[in-house]
Amino acid sequence: MSFHENSDSDGKFPLNLTIIDGFTLPKGCEEMKEQYDNLEFSEEDVWICSFPRSGSTWTQEMVWMIVNDFDFKGAETPIHERCLFLEKTTLQIYNSSRINPIENIQNRKDLKNPLVFKTHLPFTLLPKQISSGEKKPKIIYVARDVKDTCVSYYHYGKFVWDYRTDFNEYCDAFLRGKAPYSPYWNHVLSYWQLRHNPNVLFLRYEEMKSDLGGVIRRVSQFLQKNLTDEQIKILTHHLDFESMKKNPAVNYEAFYESLRKLRPEGRFIRKGIVGDHKTIMSLDMQKKFDDWIESSIQDTDYSV
Repeated sequence: MSFHENSDSDGKFPLNLTIIDGFTLPKGCEEMKEQYDNLEFSEEDVWICSFPRSGSTWTQEMVWMIVNDFDFKGAETPIHERCLFLEKTTLQIYNSSRINPIENIQNRKDLKNPLVFKTHLPFTLLPKQISSGEKKPKIIYVARDVKDTCVSYYHYGKFVWDYRTDFNEYCDAFLRGKAPYSPYWNHVLSYWQLRHNPNVLFLRYEEMKSDLGGVIRRVSQFLQKNLTDEQIKILTHHLDFESMKKNPAVNYEAFYESLRKLRPEGRFIRKGIVGDHKTIMSLDMQKKFDDWIESSIQDTDYSV
């Protein structure tokens, strides 16, 4: 199915999507589902989970550096090679990459352990060993203000997938759960309800922006790594937004070089500003989102 219910004949949302367990996902996930379900992994591995454009790359770099004892030389390797993106092969834009995460996991003896995974799958669609509770690896989920997430996802879609639609039309589709990995609240709440489990850490993007050092300390304690104040200071600088934006190992500039020739204004790491939705989202659309948020979380203890 297309991004909209009425097919992609208008070419505005050129994506091949499908529905799995109520979630709108890249079509390839349907073909890979059995491999995801039966994936064998170590309980020592770390899983970074998020809805797209919520801060997963930022979190990946933080976690990888902590797990690998500040290996700055190793961190020069592109992030998508150091942290395995589970659904990478389902997205056409990544097909040119030589890294096949499933094959790498199956041949993990050649990889540095523990592995750091990235996935945008909701908890219910994680490998059966996790979703059933058979194994309890460390899971770090990062959530972001949904209006900022929507804005970032829109710009990403225009850059990577050449969305040919206006922002309001995209927002309406997002609210209806037609963006890849939607519905948004089903995704976030599938992890939120697990936040008290000892193997789950729930982070907020906004907290990372306001107190990055404090988040680094929380994450390191969660991963049972004792960092000194000096190490936290060093990592805080390494993860500063401007540092990340200039870092070729995490900003995907080389990876998206061909796209930049077509859409030179596009960036993988764009602004990272809290409240950026106010620069593009009309007051009427903000009200639509606010009403939707209120109705979506009214029977939960989730706060925004």
